[in-house]
Amino acid sequence: MLQPYVQLDESGRPQKGLLPETADGRVVEFYYDTNGTDITVVFVTIPVQHTSRKRAFTVGKTFKTISTLEDFTLLRYDLADHKILATLEMFADGSERQIDASRLLDY
Repeated sequence: MLQPYVQLDESGRPQKGLLPETADGRVVEFYYDTNGTDITVVFVTIPVQHTSRKRAFTVGKTFKTISTLEDFTLLRYDLADHKILATLEMFADGSERQIDASRLLDY
């Protein structure tokens, strides 16, 4: 399994990282909180012909999905092997879903 590259701060705490590029060219950058314990922000970049789309997804914020127009709150990120899983709370029914963070722009 590939391990993500994680940059440490001067005291040895995780600060930020970059996952290996996905098969379809997506790049996932992630940033830890000041304690270096939890991932709080993920940037997803999708290459598009001559430009690219990049968007930040921050824990605790609410987002509207593109496909279903259903709101969700981003609860947390979990680092699992070579990917980051995002846990979402769906407003419609209060259920939780876990998806690959690289797919957040599609959701």
